[in-house]
Amino acid sequence: MHIDFNAIEVASALGALALSLAILVNAEPLGKLLGVIDYPDNRRKLHARATPLIGGIAMMVPLLVWSALGYFWPVFAEGGRVPLSVLLCGCAAALIGFFDDRSPISPVVRLTALLVLTYVALLLEPGLVPAQFNWGHLAPSRAAPWLAELLVAIGMAGYVNAVNMADGQDGCVTGMFVIWSACIVLAGGGSTADMAAILLLTGIAVFAFNIQKKVFLGGAGTYGVTFVFGLLVLRLHNHWGLSGEAVMVWFFVPVVDCLRLLIMRPLQGHSPFEADRNHFHHRLDDRFGKRGGLAIYLGLVASTSLAVAVAPRLAPDCLMALVILYVGLMLVTVSKSVAVEAAPPD
Repeated sequence: MHIDFNAIEVASALGALALSLAILVNAEPLGKLLGVIDYPDNRRKLHARATPLIGGIAMMVPLLVWSALGYFWPVFAEGGRVPLSVLLCGCAAALIGFFDDRSPISPVVRLTALLVLTYVALLLEPGLVPAQFNWGHLAPSRAAPWLAELLVAIGMAGYVNAVNMADGQDGCVTGMFVIWSACIVLAGGGSTADMAAILLLTGIAVFAFNIQKKVFLGGAGTYGVTFVFGLLVLRLHNHWGLSGEAVMVWFFVPVVDCLRLLIMRPLQGHSPFEADRNHFHHRLDDRFGKRGGLAIYLGLVASTSLAVAVAPRLAPDCLMALVILYVGLMLVTVSKSVAVEAAPPD
């Protein structure tokens, strides 16, 4: 645990929170100005009213402003200059999501763009390339630089896509952002913890507005913020001793659920990118109600992730618990989920 913030860092984080709140309070006019309003269609989009896709912007804009200040004036980041990988590639990833909200972009184009952005980030910050993959309870795995870069690029693209697929319920992804940023604050230090602290405060604000259905996260969040989390986790692994086991625990639920859907959809004769109501959060909602389903989902992520952030030795136990609980919940929700999917749309 490396929590240690000075007065400048605390003031910077509070300033970022104030900017985020200003954006959220003015979400509707900003959404209309930017052309990112999500309108209900009585088919897949069943929310009651037009809702601005501003949540991700309310997290990314304060982070990018702070990152720019931290790059030119390192005093904002404990004397450690903020890397361009976050400033430039995080911004580019957010823009991909933003433009996808305005006019849908092909999944193949988005996936390719994420792969390219990851390679650019690795060029801008060579320290992101793992010299070896550390596993905590297992011996480290060494890999040639080209292989490490390839694995990181595939992992980053898969992680961002998994979080994007999980963004189907108010509070689900924004809640995970709060949890992951808290974990990074507990596990890291320096500018890595500074960025996580900003994401933590702005994430709490966005979660509060999102859970009240005042804003949706939008592509700037599911792409931009998630991409930044991927970069921060790489820094934690390479410089602060975060193990691969811990990363697997933190991201287990959205990633495993994404892999399940990518396998099951083609087997059922559907495109792997086709939307449905077979996501883990949908099944929990249908079985336990929206509040109950969200509490179970975030409870799984929070309890295991925070436990590993505080006590890394618990990673194998938490991973085993996640497997058992995920499979068990999938089994108890299957009949309800199928019934809902078979029903005609309202």
